[in-house]
Amino acid sequence: MNTTAANILKILSQTEMSIEDMHLYLKVEKNAILKTISQINDFLESIDLPKVEKKEDVFCLILSKKQWEILFDNFNILTVEERIDYLYIKFIAYGFLNLEKEKEILDLSRSTILRCFQRVKDEFSKNGTRYEYLHGKGLLITELSLIEKKNFHRKLMKLFIEEDILVPPLKSLLIDIKKFDTKTRLSQIYPILKFSNISVNYFLLSFLYSLEVCSEIFEESLFRNESYLETKEFSHIKSLINKYGRDFNSKYKDELTFFLTTLILDYYFLDKDNKVKTLKFLHILKNEFKISNLNSELEEMLFHNIYLALFKFKNSIIDFKNVYLDENDKILLNKLDFLCKKHSYEFFLGDKFSIAFALKRALIEDNVSDIKNVLFLFNEINSNHYNLFKKSLNKLAPNIKFDLEASFFHKKDILRDFSEYDLVISDEKIHPSVFVMDFYCNSKVQNILEEKAFSLGVNKFYNNL
Repeated sequence: MNTTAANILKILSQTEMSIEDMHLYLKVEKNAILKTISQINDFLESIDLPKVEKKEDVFCLILSKKQWEILFDNFNILTVEERIDYLYIKFIAYGFLNLEKEKEILDLSRSTILRCFQRVKDEFSKNGTRYEYLHGKGLLITELSLIEKKNFHRKLMKLFIEEDILVPPLKSLLIDIKKFDTKTRLSQIYPILKFSNISVNYFLLSFLYSLEVCSEIFEESLFRNESYLETKEFSHIKSLINKYGRDFNSKYKDELTFFLTTLILDYYFLDKDNKVKTLKFLHILKNEFKISNLNSELEEMLFHNIYLALFKFKNSIIDFKNVYLDENDKILLNKLDFLCKKHSYEFFLGDKFSIAFALKRALIEDNVSDIKNVLFLFNEINSNHYNLFKKSLNKLAPNIKFDLEASFFHKKDILRDFSEYDLVISDEKIHPSVFVMDFYCNSKVQNILEEKAFSLGVNKFYNNL
């Protein structure tokens, strides 16, 4: 059992996935992944849990919540990054670290734990944090920089994000340094966010849990800004926190009030460098994908997805997503991959899917206006059908001209000229370019219109690949 096994279990705890996608996520040979899955199954069998199964092209592990807890309580393998994060978080949280003791806790050799700690040393040196060796005792932090405090906050986020699937050393560490029950905090923070019109998601919640731990450990505030004290946003947030977070300690109340106020007034303040990089990449994507008319909501969504993807990559926060792609989706994703490499942007695969999804919506919205004339061909057609369809279609897409005819004319070669139509929809495949719809319904028509618009958008940039 190794790092690959740990990562595969993380994937299967979140979704089902094919070997091909695991290979893309983990950058490990497919044969090695299959061998590791076999080892995982031996381990699962040894603790009387169901095995990993293959259903068609994907692997899945179907366990109850209790069974997942049993699995990770018995699984002591940490990835290399987890070992480094463990040492980093524990050292800062307590201000002291004994590597000999940690070597026993993590069951590592002396050389392995020294290699891991070297990464921590490098990080400290880069950020201006200092520590000293106390003879026969261990290492003591003597100076902790603000950059280090913020990095600690973000690394701690990962523990909250994965709280339900943490292996014993990380779970014990999190339990020791947090002074609250996560579920209780969720019930208190949720109404604060809801009545502040702030989007509630696991990412933000983990950020806020981590912030409370930081408020306990650090004397210095991470987000205090005196200029917000007289704003109506600050006053509103403060009243909500006093109402729903009565048992929060005073320091966390202050820190949370300043943070949420800043979030409302400047959502992308968390990383100004990422904001600049996001704007640059957004401009590149709009040019390369030939998107000329991006509405403000879609532009905001695309900006947000890129910004968050940069933040998560910088802080090693990984989402695993199983996505089924058609040929046009793959063309779009390949183009996105090419642009990332060309302009030196790095994202995790799951976040590339999120960016690609936003791009797909943008391409659909940008190209749907190119569909001006649509022909419906159905076997059963009469004047009543025609009038009902026309009314329904005019409500669905008032800017498109729809015609409706009986399909047998075209089957008998009486009418074969589709050139005046941008799109033809029929209840049978009478021509390679025809979209088939078994029966009429607005949602199916909407899907076909979007598929056609997406195809038009792909064709615009495909020739430049």
